[in-house]
Amino acid sequence: MAGRKTSVSFDDATLEILARRAREEGMDRSAYLAELVRRDDLRRRLAVDTATLSAAGHTLERASALTAALIAQRRAAN
Repeated sequence: MAGRKTSVSFDDATLEILARRAREEGMDRSAYLAELVRRDDLRRRLAVDTATLSAAGHTLERASALTAALIAQRRAAN
């Protein structure tokens, strides 16, 4: 994994959990931790988008239809 080297400290129990889960996914610890950060960021952005749509009065069904239309539009443009 290419990237900037940083240092993060974990307690022994957390480090063992991280190592075990990385092994289960067939990844090294750094790659697994980076994937966790990206997934968490995506979850947070989705939550904000959902809250914004809800506040604007869009139902989940309407938001899903709008998302599908936007995806179809983007695919057609490409």
